[in-house]
Amino acid sequence: MSTNYTIRESGDDLDVPDFMRSDAPTVSLHKPHLTIVGEVVDRTSADTIEMVVDDQADDGEDTAPGIVEYYVPRPPVLYRGGSAAMTAARYTGRATALGTRYFGHGLLHTSRLGYRYVRARDHHDTIGGMASATDWTKIHQTRRTRWKFLARSIGGLGLADLLGWWGLTAGAGLAAADSWAILPGAEAAAAVAAITAYGRYRLNRRIAPGEIVAAEDIDDGVEPYPLAWCKSPEQVADCVGRALAAEGVSTRSIILGSVRDWGYEIDVVLKGSTPGKVQSAADQIESHLAIPDGGFMMEPLASDKSRITVRLVRADPFADMPRPQIHAPRSLSVHDAIVMGRAMDGSPFEITLDGFCALVVGAMGAGKTLGASRTIAEALTACVDAVCWDLDPIKGGLAEFGDLMELRARTQEECEEALDRALAYVNARKEVMPRVPGMGDRWKATAEHPHVYIFIDEYLLLTPKGKKTAIDVLRTGRQYGVYLIMMGQEATGDALGDAVAGVIPYRIGMACRFEDVRIVFGAGMGALGWRPDRMKPAVGPVVNDAGQSYIMGGQFTRPIRHRFNGYSRDQILNAVPERVAAGVNRTDADTILAAGYALESTAQRGSLTDQLAVSDEADAFLLSVLFQEFDSRGRDFLPSTEILVPAVEAAGIEGIDSTVLGKKLRSHADVKADRQNCPEGYLRGWTRDDVEKAAKGLLDPAKARQNPGKSPA
Repeated sequence: MSTNYTIRESGDDLDVPDFMRSDAPTVSLHKPHLTIVGEVVDRTSADTIEMVVDDQADDGEDTAPGIVEYYVPRPPVLYRGGSAAMTAARYTGRATALGTRYFGHGLLHTSRLGYRYVRARDHHDTIGGMASATDWTKIHQTRRTRWKFLARSIGGLGLADLLGWWGLTAGAGLAAADSWAILPGAEAAAAVAAITAYGRYRLNRRIAPGEIVAAEDIDDGVEPYPLAWCKSPEQVADCVGRALAAEGVSTRSIILGSVRDWGYEIDVVLKGSTPGKVQSAADQIESHLAIPDGGFMMEPLASDKSRITVRLVRADPFADMPRPQIHAPRSLSVHDAIVMGRAMDGSPFEITLDGFCALVVGAMGAGKTLGASRTIAEALTACVDAVCWDLDPIKGGLAEFGDLMELRARTQEECEEALDRALAYVNARKEVMPRVPGMGDRWKATAEHPHVYIFIDEYLLLTPKGKKTAIDVLRTGRQYGVYLIMMGQEATGDALGDAVAGVIPYRIGMACRFEDVRIVFGAGMGALGWRPDRMKPAVGPVVNDAGQSYIMGGQFTRPIRHRFNGYSRDQILNAVPERVAAGVNRTDADTILAAGYALESTAQRGSLTDQLAVSDEADAFLLSVLFQEFDSRGRDFLPSTEILVPAVEAAGIEGIDSTVLGKKLRSHADVKADRQNCPEGYLRGWTRDDVEKAAKGLLDPAKARQNPGKSPA
């Protein structure tokens, strides 16, 4: 089978091809991917040939019959008929276009380099960001130095141009008007040539994705590079992925979660690795990324161990944290959720102080006293249902709170006595709680029966007996509203043993030692991101990470940094008088009397007077009259015949003399009259402490004949 084709020459003024020759028996037609060879059967005209092609040709294609135009390629007209002028114009135009492109590209990148130079961005990248005021000061100094250098250079160049112009005018005899632009023009031409050459260099040598300025090494897609080089989310993910891969950590995905003022939050899905492996390589990863020491933080997802949130911190996350406002007197309750500061993700963190028993561990300068304890004490002293004690065996403790603290101890012996008293309160409340309405299974703080919060700074320096007593209070005090807030520079097993993890509900780790992490947060928690040891305490005026902390307990389950409010000393001192005038909380009289201690404050005594006023006991009114007389005279000893008996008779109680009065008081407690010097003379009478014991016996007959004796405040 054969197919007929008509081949026609296309175009005018063409040379006759070989297949048009009269003696050509066959025609070879070359088409894309196909060669057709056929026998000429007819030459119908000068420019057409009819041929027959066998369909069984080696090419195997089934080509439909038709007309195939034969086209002879022709060079461009300008090329064929071009002259030297056209060729020169062509090359000149190309050179002009390329020169303009090179100059524009060079000007763009020269401007960027100039901006980086005057803004000291290279210095900024070297130190990995401004993480402190010291870094800012260094960069500011570098900027000033470079601006001064530029100013001197420009001034020197101008002076050189002026001298050159004078030389050309005076020495060469050129006209002043004609020679003023010679040197500036030459300098401008040299600058344009240099910028153009640099633009050509930048275009011909593309900068690798991780590079900012052309460097000696070429990015091979594997080597880590500094985080400061990243300009897009994709580059950030690539940068972190390379750093992790360099430490043998494989990942499935890396996604930039959010960009913050202090750095980046990145979601990472691990592949065949654990969060502990990532955390163990934190120092090396920081080196790869060129970020500050401690700037790599990690938080595993509780529901999926393969997912972690990586935080890359290049600046202080709390640099913009404002100074907090002091709470109004008696405006809070321990049952409220009180804002104590801010988390590094920008959200405020709150603590409910009901049941708040805490251990705060941090090195000197970490911010234990001026950060954590001052913030907590500021809130507690503004509560209507909280009483605070201040214990510090070697320093001044929370002295700025003054009379807002019910009890202060400044020596080891005083701290030991205060803790003995706290333990006595705990034991006393075991008996008091069932008698107070509304208490339930645990002590419920009210204005009449407040919680007691005991701040113990430098607890490691307590006496062995004091430490043991503190542990006893920790184990039993929470149920009865007596809470310890302990602070120390380190957590050691010999001081607290296993009590920290098992008893203390809130653990606050500030800048500390690595050894403290296990005791404060528990074994293995450091591998999950709880690393306060990677923070730095303040050193002199350099704040570093002072005031920042990791908090575990209650609703705090994430290894994320928090910072407590930074109240100044002056703020506290200015607030104390107003709070004292509004009324200072004191431990309830029920607890004090049940513990065998004497009432000390007007508030406590008023509470006892109120209880006597509603009591149905026969001598309750008599004792309340005696208390009113003590209060009105402001004295702790009053003679019987000269003052107490007349006061009782004036209140309408008949048949009372000094002997009868003594019998009634002794019927309720083991007390006796005393003889002391007083304004009326050396007379026999009664002290307020003995009358309070009698009142306690009246209200609690089971304790009537127990004589605990007087205990010092």
